[in-house]
Amino acid sequence: MTDNKYSAFIRERLETGRMAEAIETSEAIGSPLSKEKIEKYLYEYLEKGWMDKAVQGSKAAKIELPDDILTRYLDKYLDEEQVYSAIKGSKVIGVSLPEDKLIEIGRKCLLKGKFHTGLDAYKKTSRTPQKDELIICGNKCFSEGELGHGLEAYKMANTTPPNKELIICGNRCFDEGWSKRALEAYDMTNEIPPKDKLIACAKKCLHEQRHEEAKMICSKVLELYPEVS
Repeated sequence: MTDNKYSAFIRERLETGRMAEAIETSEAIGSPLSKEKIEKYLYEYLEKGWMDKAVQGSKAAKIELPDDILTRYLDKYLDEEQVYSAIKGSKVIGVSLPEDKLIEIGRKCLLKGKFHTGLDAYKKTSRTPQKDELIICGNKCFSEGELGHGLEAYKMANTTPPNKELIICGNRCFDEGWSKRALEAYDMTNEIPPKDKLIACAKKCLHEQRHEEAKMICSKVLELYPEVS
């Protein structure tokens, strides 16, 4: 392996959080990584939410990451609604996340339509999401065209989604060119999708070189609106 290839290999390992391999390789070729470079990457890992990789890397480099800094990053993850990173980080350093904070973050995430993130936060507490939180979350998901998450939220709320919200979801999906999801949403309402939405969706699919999908939508137009032919 040439020097350039070794350098590229080491850089790739550093950038993907595989610090131990980078250190081992750099030492094997007689060009060990500087402490400054290692610390730079350790803090990059923390910024990305990779606390496990940062801790593993610090052990491989024999560089201490102070507990107060790690705790501060856990708080940062929670404040920024990086729930997965916070939960994983708390396991790595062996601390418990405050339940009241997790409930607060879980509620905020659900109200923003971040279904799984909100649930992940709640699952680490003794509480379950409120019905109104789940319905708001479901509607937000529908408005973003996230049919599956919206349906899951309504199912958890033990409530049937209104046709109005499903149509909003279907229209958003048509606008984005997500034809199958759009038709599924409309099928649940027993309503006929607007012709202009179907045609616009077909054009978008064609533009994106999704010819089979465009063909399927055109067939649907002819089926629902035979006068078009």
